[in-house]
Amino acid sequence: MESIKIKVGSETAKEWQKVPSKLRTHLERSFEQQINELARQRKLASFDKLLKRISEQAKANGLTEEILQEILNEDD
Repeated sequence: MESIKIKVGSETAKEWQKVPSKLRTHLERSFEQQINELARQRKLASFDKLLKRISEQAKANGLTEEILQEILNEDD
């Protein structure tokens, strides 16, 4: 595991020092899960953007739903 620093108010920092170790560990894991979920959502949003761009380019180049279906239904 790695450590990171976050800025909080002085009162919060003082209170953090009083938090029992078990609860502190729980809060750290919860924070990590939230950050990981944000990262996952960001990746999905980027992927969706890429798919939309590809779709727009395909349409601009004349690819229609019908043509796509014909291509997908062709036997190899």
